[in-house]
Amino acid sequence: MTKENKTIQNQDKTPESKAKKHGGRSIIAAILCAAVLVIVAIVLFHKIYYADKWYRQTYINEVDVSGQTLEESKKNLEKKFSDYKLTVVGRNDSELVIDGDDIDFSLHMHEEMDGLFDKQHEHDRLFPKTRRWTQKFNVSYNVNKLKDMITDSELVQGSGEHTIINPKSAYITYSKEKQQFICQKEVVGNTIIPKNLVAAIEETMKQGNTTLDLTKDKYAAVYKSPKYTSDSKELTEELELYNGSALRYIVWNMGKGNIEQITPVEISKWITCKNGKVTYKNKKIENWVENFCLKYKTVGITRKIKSHTGKMVKIVGGDYGWQLDYEKMVQQTKKALKESIDVNATQAYIDNPNEDTKKGITLKRKAIYLNTAFQKDYENFTNDWDPKNYTEISISDQKVYVFRNGKVKFSCRCITGRPTEDRRTPTGAYFIKEHKEAYTLTGADYSTPVKNWVRITWTGTGFHPATWQPWSRWSKTLYLTRGSHGCINLSVSDAQKIYNMTKYREAVFIH
Repeated sequence: MTKENKTIQNQDKTPESKAKKHGGRSIIAAILCAAVLVIVAIVLFHKIYYADKWYRQTYINEVDVSGQTLEESKKNLEKKFSDYKLTVVGRNDSELVIDGDDIDFSLHMHEEMDGLFDKQHEHDRLFPKTRRWTQKFNVSYNVNKLKDMITDSELVQGSGEHTIINPKSAYITYSKEKQQFICQKEVVGNTIIPKNLVAAIEETMKQGNTTLDLTKDKYAAVYKSPKYTSDSKELTEELELYNGSALRYIVWNMGKGNIEQITPVEISKWITCKNGKVTYKNKKIENWVENFCLKYKTVGITRKIKSHTGKMVKIVGGDYGWQLDYEKMVQQTKKALKESIDVNATQAYIDNPNEDTKKGITLKRKAIYLNTAFQKDYENFTNDWDPKNYTEISISDQKVYVFRNGKVKFSCRCITGRPTEDRRTPTGAYFIKEHKEAYTLTGADYSTPVKNWVRITWTGTGFHPATWQPWSRWSKTLYLTRGSHGCINLSVSDAQKIYNMTKYREAVFIH
């Protein structure tokens, strides 16, 4: 240690320096004592002052009662609500203002206010936190007057500006715009349940609130509600079931760019869902198929043909032409309606219905025919036969004419059925149905074997040789007395020619 340092240390130990230190400590102690006394004084003042008062920043039902005695706060609250009015705000901008005087309203403080006061004073707090209490008051009112006021209000009765709307459940329906079934959102309506509104008003008055907003979710029970909403599990499952069944296209290519199809629009009218199952309206399905079949049916229609004279002859009836097999088409359609379709394909279409997603739910089917013809002419359905190759039978001429390449290639005499109810030869357009070298003609009183049988109708009319006819004295009127039972009688040689020249399914016109 240096000499100078020793000198400084010695100086610090002098009587003057010691006195200085002692004086500083005394001042600090005095200040601390004063601070403690001030704090004690504040605490005592706070305790004494607020012993019978509410602490600062105290609110009861949003009314500031800070610094008020318990009794003062009760009187002030009672005074505040002495001219009480309650505004009830309903849906669709409806409103009801209840004047407390009109229902004999009165509010009284009860013992729970005392308990609230005691609770706040359980622990002394110099700096208490802001306290906001919602206190239920003891209220009284004339129930019958309140009920009458509610019953007569626009909330219940409606008005020129406020229409009462009944609730309506959400439901499943087909949307042509979205091309799928959708859940139509419910209508919540604004039909009041009076007893529930009375309960809500009473609860509001007990809390001393001056506004009751029925549009808030917590008061939904005041209104009648729809049985089903768009979030209901039942409707969610039903929607999936409907779309799974209806979203499909059943397509038939009828030729030459002509397409027939069943779309979701049609199917939506044919199905109903109940208890998790789809039911089909079979009659509607069958009617659609029937119209489909009739559209392409040419059997029985009226045709005009070029006769052996070169003139046009009208042919009515017969069984020649196109005809879909109705029974099989119905079966095919019903099977396609119930065929399972990949759920991902269905969902893709639901998300974005377009031509690409449509392919995933398209079922292609082939039309099933009961009868066919030579051709389809979509501009003229009657033009379904071969106009160059056919057979003409003229009852008035008692002649058969076989056309080849548009000209009469062969003609011969014939004897048609006797013109009576049960024996006349049917007229119309038919087709060759079979060729048999040997065949037995049968009837009520005969059974005759013949050769070179060519069937024209399913009921038994056909070409065949008739050796029993007097061909040597044939005339155009012989059939009136010697007519067949409906068949086209020919000589043996002519029968052979007709057998060889006519072709299966070729048109035969009888007039």
